[in-house]
Amino acid sequence: MRKYYQAALVIIAIMSLVSLLFYRHEYNKLRYVLEVFNYFGKPNQKNEINCTNNIPIFTKLDMKFEEPLSSWQRLDNDLYVYSAYNIHDNEIQVIGFGSSNNIKNIQCAILFENETNSILGDFSYLLIDDNLNIANIDKNFNYNGYHFYCAYTKNKIPIGIMFFVKSNSDLNNVPILPIKSQSHSLNYVNTAICITPPLTKPIQLLQMIGFIKFHDIIGVDNFIVYDFGIPNEYNSKLKELSKSQNPYWKFTYTVVPWNFPFPNTHPTIIKNLIQADCLYRTYNKVMYVIILSWDEYIVLRYHHSLTDLMRDFKRSRLKADRYKLKTLTFCTEQTDNLINRNVTLMIFKKLHYDSSIPDSQPIYIYNMHEVLKKKNIYTRAIGKDLITLNRYQYCFEKSNSETNVEDTSILRFIEDIQNSQFRKFILENKFF
Repeated sequence: MRKYYQAALVIIAIMSLVSLLFYRHEYNKLRYVLEVFNYFGKPNQKNEINCTNNIPIFTKLDMKFEEPLSSWQRLDNDLYVYSAYNIHDNEIQVIGFGSSNNIKNIQCAILFENETNSILGDFSYLLIDDNLNIANIDKNFNYNGYHFYCAYTKNKIPIGIMFFVKSNSDLNNVPILPIKSQSHSLNYVNTAICITPPLTKPIQLLQMIGFIKFHDIIGVDNFIVYDFGIPNEYNSKLKELSKSQNPYWKFTYTVVPWNFPFPNTHPTIIKNLIQADCLYRTYNKVMYVIILSWDEYIVLRYHHSLTDLMRDFKRSRLKADRYKLKTLTFCTEQTDNLINRNVTLMIFKKLHYDSSIPDSQPIYIYNMHEVLKKKNIYTRAIGKDLITLNRYQYCFEKSNSETNVEDTSILRFIEDIQNSQFRKFILENKFF
């Protein structure tokens, strides 16, 4: 009987040795893969090595989001234009705003490369409303955002466009909008957020840095800031961070002027104008685009990055032109969470949302390879079990305790954003 025990022990020992060798082999393979990931970094991000000190250097791709250099230009008292793009063949797309009474009298002329004389184009327009009923916002408001189109037949590159009233044949004093011709062949897989001007002024630098760092953690590579009311010092600091070779900061930061001529316009209308410009500005430069304000945060419930979530949708054949997010409103006047009251960022202290507040400003993730190619955009709503849009705002009406719901999903990112490097940076620069 003892012989059988000894034989069994020998067999077990041999099997244990074989298993150990197998797991060691698999461990070495996994370690090698992780080393490769650590060396090459994020997609679309060139990672070089500084031979003098063996420190990784991240080189960000220059997407030139600042082009075209845009500003609101007056055509008459009730009509303004902002930016011009050449995305589709033989047609210029322009962002405009004004009264519908004057648009029917507008004509367009295009300047082409290596030519001194402009050529008249065929003008048309389309309302920018994004399913918005402006009458419900302000019944006395007679101004809208518009897509202006100017079609042409000449087989040359357009470089500038002018709009004027048909009765005015003098083009010497008509402003010329530079045209940005977007490439038709780029195919990047990164993500961009276009940020609308802050509603509460002055905005705090800590809020801006926290917003960017949080979304950088979930894989957003590019931030395009429509600037109206941000101190120059803040923009300068964030530009310096974006250009830093420190691998802790891996984003691009672009400032776009926003000298909107009607300051009392409803924020939803302004957001729709910025959304239209943002989609043109990022066309064929990124894969996914979201338009947010500084008090809105994208919270992933399961995935670690937005691209992972979008990849899963494609694998599941749930692809869409844009994805609608469920919005949760967190009232900032609520009492701080006791456990996280000493945390740096406000978003980790306010953990109750008011379910009675309606979602009046839907937020979408746009699939840029599809959305500007189609007239009918297919929208798919994403369940709150996968992702939500957390909006942090002051609630003027007293919150109802019966409709307050605790949501701690955002706390899964607290360790990443409160790590020693981030805290050290905040403390050293005294961003409080």
